Parts: sequence; C-alpha cells; structure tokens
Amino acid sequence: MIKAKRILANFDARIPKIEVKPCNKKIGSKVIIVSKMHDETKGEKVKVKIKFKDVAGIDFRVNFFDSFIGCEAGGLYCFDDKETINRIMHGIFLRRKEICLLEGDYSYDADDEADILNIFDFDGEFTRNIDQYKAYVQNVDSGVYIIVCKELVIEK
Repeated sequence: MIKAKRILANFDARIPKIEVKPCNKKIGSKVIIVSKMHDETKGEKVKVKIKFKDVAGIDFRVNFFDSFIGCEAGGLYCFDDKETINRIMHGIFLRRKEICLLEGDYSYDADDEADILNIFDFDGEFTRNIDQYKAYVQNVDSGVYIIVCKELVIEK
C-alpha cells in the first residue's frame, strides 16, 4: 500500500475561495486555495492560503451522500510515488475526455492515435518531468481535492 506524508495537520477544512490561473508566457498554471481549517496544534480555526504552482492536473471528488466518510483523515497529504501520480493524471485525463464527449458534438475516433482526445500528454512535458511532480490530497467535508503540481507554498 502506498502511503502519503501529512504536511498540514487540520480537519474540518472549508474552501470559501479557490482561484485557478492557467499558465501563460510568464508563469505556469497555479491553483490558490483560501481555506479555514481547524489547526490541531493550536486547537482553533485558522485561515490558510495554499498555493500550488506549475499545476499539471486538478481533480475534485464530491461526496453526494449524507456521509462524512473520508473527511476525518486530518490534513493535507503529499504523494510522491510516480506510479500513483501517473495514475491520478490518467484518471483526470479520462474524466476530461468523458465530459468533452458528453457536452459536445465531436466526431471522436477511439482508434485514431492522432485524435486529440486520445493523447494523454500532448507535448510530453509531464511524462519527461514526472519526477518533479507531487500529488496533494485534502479531504474536506464535501469530498476531496487532488492537485498534481511541482511546488507547494503554505501561508498561515
């Protein structure tokens, strides 16, 4: 079983604000989450700004049921196992492809390797540099978010 390292001890995390900034010529993609979390060490609610830099993928898994199973994990976790990171990114890619096909009138050819919806890593940047990426997972009361990026900055 693959284990993650807890890098921020918290529970009862809320996300009142999230910014997703696509890459441009000056900077890579960024995700900034402003959260109010219960800090286990202080025993109080604290505001935290978490900045994910050079983001390759982001995934939200919403808990649609009246169950909080999973949100008791108690923190922001980091996975650095390359197989896990690659599996997460492939899952994000497949869900994106599924949504594209649900929403649009697209003449998709599953057998055509050149069809853009069949190309996981278009320019090969992710695969070439997979050693630089980590996957961060945070359980919140409504589900979980997963972000694959190169750098993480936490501001309290």
